[in-house]
Amino acid sequence: MNNITFIALFMILTCGCGAIWAVDALAATKSNPKDGADMVLIPAGKFLMGTSEKQLAAWLKANPNYNRDMFANEMPQRNVDLDAFYMYKTEVTVAQYRKFCDATNHKMPLEPAWKWQDNHPIVNVSWNDAKAYADWAGVMLPTEAQWEKAARGTDARAYPWGPIWDASKCKNPLGSDSAEKGTAPVGSYPAGSSPYGVMDMAGNAWEWCADWYSDGYYKIGSIKNPTGPIAGSFRVLRGGSWRSDNSRYLRAVDRGFCGPVLRISYIGFRCAMAAGQ
Repeated sequence: MNNITFIALFMILTCGCGAIWAVDALAATKSNPKDGADMVLIPAGKFLMGTSEKQLAAWLKANPNYNRDMFANEMPQRNVDLDAFYMYKTEVTVAQYRKFCDATNHKMPLEPAWKWQDNHPIVNVSWNDAKAYADWAGVMLPTEAQWEKAARGTDARAYPWGPIWDASKCKNPLGSDSAEKGTAPVGSYPAGSSPYGVMDMAGNAWEWCADWYSDGYYKIGSIKNPTGPIAGSFRVLRGGSWRSDNSRYLRAVDRGFCGPVLRISYIGFRCAMAAGQ
């Protein structure tokens, strides 16, 4: 092999490896080797976060028992720009959380009334527990903005599956399984998946986000990779749960909150990861 041939072959191989690495780094899906979780790519770009005046007017017309003040923390709607990231396809399961506890001597939470089932979302975990899991798994809790984009996409839909409420597409007391108290196995409602294929983003378990909560954050928050207030008393919850008996709480824009040390049978979490990680 002469020098020119060798150099050409070297460039093909090294450039090819670089190209393969780049494609792999931004693959549509990938797996976290630490906990086996499947992750879905959420592309970089802008999306509409929060509720618009038009959407609020339509909601109040259809639900006259509500008033405008109930939705103030979702406004104003903002055009938020996020870097690409990966979101766990489902909530962290009991089996995954047990693996974390076994590896770190972290204590398993109190068992819920329906008993531990490996393929159900872990519940009765505090924000601090969820953060400890994310640190162990080499990932992070999603920001509130990341969570909402993964849930609703870029077309400002009200629910992960579209603009119209459909009780059959998520675990909640309003659906046909209303007599069943407790969580469902993760991924039980594929028809209710988000535009990116992320599952269980309405119902099943409320999900901890990284951010501190503030009623008025949308009025002052950054529109580029917002991370919430620098301090607070509560952490953000998103997505509603198996106990959410009103479709208001199952909308992709609804903002819940809870003290970070509390452990409740309808709160769990999922994780996220920067696309370049």
